[in-house]
Amino acid sequence: MRTTHEIRLQEDRAQFVIAVFDDWHALQTVLQDMAAQELDRFSTVLHARKDNPPLTVTSAFLKEITELHFESSNQRICCTRGEVAEELASRLARGARSLADALRSWLTTDQAWQLQSHIEKGRLVLWLQLPTSEAFGAVCGRLVHASPHMVGLCNINLKA
Repeated sequence: MRTTHEIRLQEDRAQFVIAVFDDWHALQTVLQDMAAQELDRFSTVLHARKDNPPLTVTSAFLKEITELHFESSNQRICCTRGEVAEELASRLARGARSLADALRSWLTTDQAWQLQSHIEKGRLVLWLQLPTSEAFGAVCGRLVHASPHMVGLCNINLKA
């Protein structure tokens, strides 16, 4: 399912593109593209897979993991470094019972549950922060072609 949720750019909020991938290879292909554009430093990946990224997946940030253990889930959810991981950990500490609960203020309820479902099915969710509005078209177009599931947008108020 491919959806695009139209949002307005706001200076006080970080804009993210979210895409879902089936395996490490598909994600690596996109990350290599993003590295060439120097966008990978703004990336976060969420997953609940038990396998580690293969050695061919060279993105160093995939090795810096925050583990999240939500009460309603039997799986540990891994989130790579950065502000998204810190904010999700904070929401967990404040009582979020599931990943969808933690995501709900950033996404619609349906989108939050879809992302949780993708993660429970072993898929990889890439959150890519767009540093400029100029990056928007190229990045969204690339992700729509690369992701077999969904590509969505959200604006997030992250902690200063």
